[in-house]
Amino acid sequence: MRRLKPFIQMLFTPMTKIIIESIPDGSVIDIGGGGEGVIAQIGKERITAIDKLQSEIDEAKPHALNANWILADATDLPYTNEYFDNATLFFSGMYMSLETFRAMCKETYRVLKNNGEFWIWDATISNQNDLFILRLQITLPSGKKINTGYGTKQRNRNLMVVKQILNETKFHLKIADNHKKWFFIKATKKI
Repeated sequence: MRRLKPFIQMLFTPMTKIIIESIPDGSVIDIGGGGEGVIAQIGKERITAIDKLQSEIDEAKPHALNANWILADATDLPYTNEYFDNATLFFSGMYMSLETFRAMCKETYRVLKNNGEFWIWDATISNQNDLFILRLQITLPSGKKINTGYGTKQRNRNLMVVKQILNETKFHLKIADNHKKWFFIKATKKI
């Protein structure tokens, strides 16, 4: 029964709808881009999707064959300083500890060009849940819909926590939209 509980909880979690109207221009590093490969499906060859799990890359790659798929740790990126125009993180920060999230932000800052943007879509997670589950229906700019779900045991992830980490990392906040179960941030690297 213990293994069945998350599955049952997933079934009864209401669907949250997210409409993605655009992603950043230019070359984009997508942190934790495996799984559904949402950002890679939109940006195709402009996207370098990194993930630390080959299984996540293998799952996403058929949906965006033209994207660049790289097995890498987001806290130690194999790129030179100021390599990418922009960066994205689509519901992958929720799987990182706060320490790992901080290190990922520092490393993302390093590989972004000056004035590069970091777009973050992530879950709002309280401290009260044993297991956080979020079911999403994502609508891409093309109109394609992706139904998926995410679950984690991480806690204390919300807009305020992420804003604080971005501020510590020297990102400048441009947009911070808080929704009931998720948030969206646009931050800029300014030297």
